[in-house]
Amino acid sequence: MELEFEEQQKQRQDEYKMRKLELESSRLTLSASAPLQPPPFRVDAAVKLIPKFTEYDVETFLISFGKMAKLNAFPPDKYAAVLQAHLTGNALKVFTELPVEECCDYSTLKAALLDTYSVVPEVYRKRFRTLTKSHAETYSEFAFRLNTQFTRGIESEDAHSDITLLRDVIQHEQFNTSFGW
Repeated sequence: MELEFEEQQKQRQDEYKMRKLELESSRLTLSASAPLQPPPFRVDAAVKLIPKFTEYDVETFLISFGKMAKLNAFPPDKYAAVLQAHLTGNALKVFTELPVEECCDYSTLKAALLDTYSVVPEVYRKRFRTLTKSHAETYSEFAFRLNTQFTRGIESEDAHSDITLLRDVIQHEQFNTSFGW
Protein backbone atom coordinates (compact mmCIF):
# COMPACT_ATOMS: atom_id res chain seq x y z
CA MET A 1 0.00 0.00 0.00
CA GLU A 2 2.87 2.31 0.84
CA LEU A 3 4.50 1.54 -2.50
CA GLU A 4 1.29 2.33 -4.27
CA PHE A 5 0.97 5.60 -2.36
CA GLU A 6 4.58 6.60 -3.18
CA GLU A 7 4.05 5.80 -6.83
CA GLN A 8 0.91 7.97 -6.94
CA GLN A 9 2.82 10.82 -5.27
CA LYS A 10 5.60 10.51 -7.82
CA GLN A 11 3.10 10.45 -10.65
CA ARG A 12 1.39 13.63 -9.32
CA GLN A 13 4.74 15.38 -9.00
CA ASP A 14 5.62 14.43 -12.57
CA GLU A 15 2.24 15.75 -13.79
CA TYR A 16 2.77 18.95 -11.81
CA LYS A 17 6.22 19.46 -13.39
CA MET A 18 4.80 18.82 -16.87
CA ARG A 19 2.00 21.37 -16.41
CA LYS A 20 4.45 23.90 -15.04
CA LEU A 21 6.70 23.43 -18.09
CA GLU A 22 3.71 23.77 -20.41
CA LEU A 23 2.65 27.03 -18.73
CA GLU A 24 6.18 28.47 -18.92
CA SER A 25 6.43 27.44 -22.54
CA SER A 26 3.13 29.13 -23.41
CA ARG A 27 4.20 32.33 -21.57
CA LEU A 28 7.45 32.43 -23.51
CA THR A 29 5.60 31.93 -26.77
CA LEU A 30 3.19 34.76 -25.93
CA SER A 31 5.94 37.18 -24.93
CA ALA A 32 8.01 36.35 -28.01
CA SER A 33 5.09 36.78 -30.40
CA ALA A 34 3.68 39.96 -28.84
CA PRO A 35 6.44 42.36 -27.72
CA LEU A 36 5.41 45.04 -25.28
CA GLN A 37 4.34 48.23 -27.02
CA PRO A 38 5.12 51.60 -25.45
CA PRO A 39 2.00 53.51 -24.48
CA PRO A 40 0.69 55.80 -27.24
CA PHE A 41 1.90 59.41 -27.16
CA ARG A 42 -0.59 61.76 -25.55
CA VAL A 43 -0.32 65.48 -26.34
CA ASP A 44 -2.33 66.43 -23.23
CA ALA A 45 0.15 64.62 -20.97
CA ALA A 46 3.14 66.13 -22.80
CA VAL A 47 1.75 69.66 -22.46
CA LYS A 48 1.91 69.36 -18.68
CA LEU A 49 5.68 68.73 -18.77
CA ILE A 50 6.54 71.98 -20.56
CA PRO A 51 7.28 75.17 -18.58
CA LYS A 52 5.00 78.19 -18.96
CA PHE A 53 5.53 80.34 -22.05
CA THR A 54 6.88 83.85 -21.47
CA GLU A 55 6.87 86.51 -24.17
CA TYR A 56 9.80 88.38 -22.67
CA ASP A 57 12.20 85.45 -23.22
CA VAL A 58 10.95 83.41 -26.18
CA GLU A 59 14.38 82.07 -27.06
CA THR A 60 14.96 80.52 -23.62
CA PHE A 61 11.46 79.04 -23.70
CA LEU A 62 12.07 77.46 -27.13
CA ILE A 63 15.47 76.10 -26.08
CA SER A 64 14.02 74.53 -22.93
CA PHE A 65 11.02 73.25 -24.90
CA GLY A 66 13.31 71.49 -27.38
CA LYS A 67 15.34 69.91 -24.59
CA MET A 68 12.25 68.77 -22.67
CA ALA A 69 10.82 67.26 -25.84
CA LYS A 70 13.99 65.28 -26.50
CA LEU A 71 14.45 64.20 -22.88
CA ASN A 72 10.87 62.91 -22.78
CA ALA A 73 11.10 61.31 -26.24
CA PHE A 74 8.27 63.29 -27.83
CA PRO A 75 7.76 62.24 -31.45
CA PRO A 76 9.14 65.12 -33.58
CA ASP A 77 5.91 65.31 -35.57
CA LYS A 78 4.08 66.21 -32.31
CA TYR A 79 6.39 69.09 -31.26
CA ALA A 80 4.20 71.76 -32.88
CA ALA A 81 1.02 70.35 -31.32
CA VAL A 82 2.55 70.48 -27.85
CA LEU A 83 4.10 73.91 -28.42
CA GLN A 84 0.93 75.60 -29.64
CA ALA A 85 -0.86 74.71 -26.39
CA HIS A 86 1.49 77.12 -24.57
CA LEU A 87 1.42 80.11 -26.89
CA THR A 88 -0.06 83.40 -25.69
CA GLY A 89 -0.10 87.03 -26.84
CA ASN A 90 1.82 87.82 -30.03
CA ALA A 91 3.00 84.22 -30.30
CA LEU A 92 -0.61 83.03 -30.48
CA LYS A 93 -1.29 85.64 -33.17
CA VAL A 94 1.64 84.29 -35.20
CA PHE A 95 0.27 80.79 -34.84
CA THR A 96 -3.23 81.79 -35.98
CA GLU A 97 -1.90 83.69 -39.01
CA LEU A 98 0.27 80.85 -40.32
CA PRO A 99 -1.24 78.38 -42.79
CA VAL A 100 -2.17 75.02 -41.22
CA GLU A 101 0.71 73.21 -42.97
CA GLU A 102 3.23 75.63 -41.46
CA CYS A 103 1.61 75.37 -38.00
CA CYS A 104 2.19 71.62 -38.11
CA ASP A 105 5.90 72.02 -38.91
CA TYR A 106 7.80 72.74 -35.70
CA SER A 107 10.87 74.27 -37.36
CA THR A 108 8.73 76.66 -39.43
CA LEU A 109 6.64 77.63 -36.40
CA LYS A 110 9.77 78.14 -34.30
CA ALA A 111 11.40 80.31 -36.99
CA ALA A 112 8.24 82.43 -37.29
CA LEU A 113 8.15 82.95 -33.52
CA LEU A 114 11.83 83.91 -33.35
CA ASP A 115 11.39 86.29 -36.27
CA THR A 116 8.33 87.91 -34.68
CA TYR A 117 10.19 88.53 -31.45
CA SER A 118 13.21 89.80 -33.39
CA VAL A 119 15.48 87.06 -32.13
CA VAL A 120 17.83 87.18 -35.10
CA PRO A 121 21.64 87.04 -35.34
CA GLU A 122 21.92 90.84 -35.17
CA VAL A 123 20.12 90.88 -31.82
CA TYR A 124 22.57 88.35 -30.38
CA ARG A 125 25.52 90.32 -31.71
CA LYS A 126 24.27 93.54 -30.11
CA ARG A 127 23.53 91.80 -26.83
CA PHE A 128 27.00 90.25 -26.80
CA ARG A 129 28.75 93.54 -27.59
CA THR A 130 26.76 95.64 -25.11
CA LEU A 131 26.65 93.18 -22.20
CA THR A 132 28.02 94.61 -18.95
CA LYS A 133 28.55 93.13 -15.52
CA SER A 134 26.14 94.30 -12.84
CA HIS A 135 27.33 95.02 -9.30
CA ALA A 136 25.30 92.15 -7.83
CA GLU A 137 26.65 89.68 -10.38
CA THR A 138 29.74 87.53 -9.88
CA TYR A 139 32.38 87.30 -12.58
CA SER A 140 31.39 83.69 -13.19
CA GLU A 141 27.75 84.67 -13.72
CA PHE A 142 28.77 87.45 -16.11
CA ALA A 143 31.04 85.07 -18.03
CA PHE A 144 28.16 82.60 -18.30
CA ARG A 145 25.81 85.28 -19.72
CA LEU A 146 28.51 86.43 -22.12
CA ASN A 147 29.12 82.87 -23.29
CA THR A 148 25.38 82.27 -23.73
CA GLN A 149 24.93 85.30 -25.99
CA PHE A 150 28.03 84.45 -28.00
CA THR A 151 26.96 80.82 -28.45
CA ARG A 152 23.41 81.76 -29.45
CA GLY A 153 24.73 84.29 -31.95
CA ILE A 154 27.12 81.83 -33.56
CA GLU A 155 24.46 79.09 -33.65
CA SER A 156 21.93 81.47 -35.21
CA GLU A 157 24.43 82.02 -38.03
CA ASP A 158 25.04 78.24 -38.28
CA ALA A 159 28.73 79.02 -37.72
CA HIS A 160 29.24 76.92 -34.58
CA SER A 161 30.87 74.02 -36.42
CA ASP A 162 32.33 75.75 -39.49
CA ILE A 163 35.51 77.75 -38.85
CA THR A 164 35.37 79.43 -42.26
CA LEU A 165 31.81 80.63 -41.67
CA LEU A 166 32.76 81.76 -38.16
CA ARG A 167 35.63 83.78 -39.60
CA ASP A 168 33.27 85.36 -42.16
CA VAL A 169 30.75 86.30 -39.45
CA ILE A 170 33.44 87.98 -37.33
CA GLN A 171 34.91 89.83 -40.34
CA HIS A 172 31.44 90.97 -41.42
CA GLU A 173 30.75 92.25 -37.90
CA GLN A 174 34.05 94.13 -37.79
CA PHE A 175 33.36 95.64 -41.23
CA ASN A 176 29.95 96.90 -40.07
CA THR A 177 31.41 98.19 -36.79
CA SER A 178 34.11 100.13 -38.67
CA PHE A 179 31.45 102.11 -40.52
CA GLY A 180 29.12 102.49 -37.54
CA TRP A 181 26.39 100.26 -38.99
